[in-house]
Amino acid sequence: MFRCRVDCERSRILSVEIFPRTPILLFQSSLFGKFEESEKNNIELKDIDPDDFQNFLELIHGESSIDDDTVSGIIHLAEMYDVPTAIRRCEEFLLEKSKQSLKNKLQMANRYHMINLKEKCMNEIKTVEDMQSVIPNTIDDLDHQTTLDLLTKSISFH
Repeated sequence: MFRCRVDCERSRILSVEIFPRTPILLFQSSLFGKFEESEKNNIELKDIDPDDFQNFLELIHGESSIDDDTVSGIIHLAEMYDVPTAIRRCEEFLLEKSKQSLKNKLQMANRYHMINLKEKCMNEIKTVEDMQSVIPNTIDDLDHQTTLDLLTKSISFH
């Protein structure tokens, strides 16, 4: 067993005891790897929002903690700790239930390499207005392939 303490600027602390056989051990090597923390029973995770971490832990323990308010924090941690099952569940939520804007969904699809979500977002772009709604403030926020896909789609409108 080890204890994990998440501290943040808001001075809120989340302490979690992690026991053998818990799903968090799936990403234990990501937490510790070959760092000095791997030898400790207590670790402190900095710069992680305790609410996001709590929601992430609930998800990997089988609870349905994903909603439009929690999905970005959960998926961020799922990628950080390389937990593909959590990423998949976030993508499923974004595909099936999320009410987030097309722009937000496309940005998350790109940032976290969610191919199915990206494909769905691209299919939902049917008008010039839809296209304008997904373009970020700076084009650097899109990867090269998405930029090409949007350009190709925009040409089809004319």
